[in-house]
Amino acid sequence: MKRTITIATTLVAILAMSFLQQCEKKEKRTIRVYGSTTIEPFMKKAVKEFGKAEHIDFSIDAMGSKSGIDSLIDGKCDIAMSSMEILPEQSTLATKKGVSIKPFLLAYDIIVPIVHPSNIVSDITFDNLKNVFEEKIRRWSALGGADTIIDIVDRTDASGTHEVWHHYVEPFHAKGDISTFRQTSSSVLAYVSEHQNAIGYVSNAFMNPEVKPLKVDGVAVIENDAMVTQYHLKRPLYLYVNEEKFDVDRDVRNFVIFMIINERGRKLIRESGFFYLSWAGPYHPQLP
Repeated sequence: MKRTITIATTLVAILAMSFLQQCEKKEKRTIRVYGSTTIEPFMKKAVKEFGKAEHIDFSIDAMGSKSGIDSLIDGKCDIAMSSMEILPEQSTLATKKGVSIKPFLLAYDIIVPIVHPSNIVSDITFDNLKNVFEEKIRRWSALGGADTIIDIVDRTDASGTHEVWHHYVEPFHAKGDISTFRQTSSSVLAYVSEHQNAIGYVSNAFMNPEVKPLKVDGVAVIENDAMVTQYHLKRPLYLYVNEEKFDVDRDVRNFVIFMIINERGRKLIRESGFFYLSWAGPYHPQLP
């Protein structure tokens, strides 16, 4: 009888251990991806497909490109998505903390100036676009539109889109009284769609029929991919990782490979409104 009980107890213990091992195998890890609001819609599609196949959970926080890189340096995320290059001061901070930041070029994006659909202005020269955001041109009538004050909508400086826009269009931002500020691309779209005299800018990935894109020097990239090389406002999109952790983290490494090299990942990039390097011409930014 005792032997039977011992055997039964042993079997129960083996089954319990087996069950625990299975639970451990099925337990999902979480990859933290923080940063750009521009890349966020694509990232949500990518994690949905990759996470389902690999049994991995993801935590996405579109806090802005700068904040995403800061979080990576502080060890608070595994991947930083950014619509701008890492800033010199961020590189310096990373070095001080002993963190080696590795960049991956994900795709290229274009930034599109947008107006209300009722605005009769459809084309603007690059010089005039700069003059508008520098508040040298303050009325639509100077551009062939109505005799009304131009309502400028800008992004806050936590945004990578803001950083790139001001690098090319308005290096010295006066922050005048006529500017309205919004934190996200979606909120810029909402504002411009509701204000007839507004002008703002968003990533091509966020374009919708509720606003009208302006051609810049006659170029409308969203109508013709081949014209990307002629467009003033194109920029690289990056994924940044902690190089030391990346080299030993198979899940993060496989996810980055899925997005950049895998055929399905590349298709998701294009479906999200971004462009490949080969389409974007000979523009190769200096990587940190």
